[in-house]
Amino acid sequence: MVDITRNYLLTIYLYMDITTLCSAVSRCLPILSGARKPGKAIDHSLVESFQKEVCDALNKVHNGYTWDIEVQAKGRLEKDSIDILGQAKGQQNWIIEIDATRSDQVSQKLLSRLSLWGKKDPIQYVAILYPDAHNKGQSACEKYLRYGNEICQIINKDSSVLGIFVDPVLNTVEVLQFGEPSHFDVNGTECKSMADAAAEAVRAYATMHPSNFKQLKSHWGKFVNNVRGASRYKNIGMKSTDGVQVYTYTQFRQYGLSSYWSVFVHLCKKNGIIVSKMKN
Repeated sequence: MVDITRNYLLTIYLYMDITTLCSAVSRCLPILSGARKPGKAIDHSLVESFQKEVCDALNKVHNGYTWDIEVQAKGRLEKDSIDILGQAKGQQNWIIEIDATRSDQVSQKLLSRLSLWGKKDPIQYVAILYPDAHNKGQSACEKYLRYGNEICQIINKDSSVLGIFVDPVLNTVEVLQFGEPSHFDVNGTECKSMADAAAEAVRAYATMHPSNFKQLKSHWGKFVNNVRGASRYKNIGMKSTDGVQVYTYTQFRQYGLSSYWSVFVHLCKKNGIIVSKMKN
């Protein structure tokens, strides 16, 4: 995902990109804060307000795109309408759907939109997903988005699918984008994933600055732990000076931007560790 815990300015581009969309989504996210309440149905009036505000925010970005809500495919009998459609001359269509994290809805909409819009021209399909009433279902949605992306690119190599998972309560926007995972350089050491890079960064710091666990924790916060936990932390293969085994956080998005990754990279820099993306 992208962690939108601070205000992002909309950047002006000559094309549409994910950062621009995430900025618009984050600005409008407070509208959804009351949409999901435990034990109650989703308040769809707030979802509709969120949809309209995101569309309006995108129309204020001068990148050649025009955005509309509830658009139907021309010349078809089906009445399926797109939540938000972005179109620009000579550019791919952006199809944005807003739903709860229910994999049945996600997969049905993907199939519908690919059939109605994605068979001839390239599309960028985006599923903006907020927690359902039971706050479950994200992992299943991720799976079907991945399947959809694979099918989408077989139909048209210039098309793709991505997910944007939002949490109005935590004020986070997380992007799930598919493609070859990036490698990372950590002080000259190549790492094949975000989790490996995180482990190498803390290991490099602990090597340069031998510390007890309390001191490491003060420098790295939630990104280090003294227990592995439920698959959230990785053994870095070394102990602190007081004999505590050190584990590092692993729950970074492997397919794209991460809700915590930018925070972690900034913390690395503060601690004298340089982390940078390498070309695939």
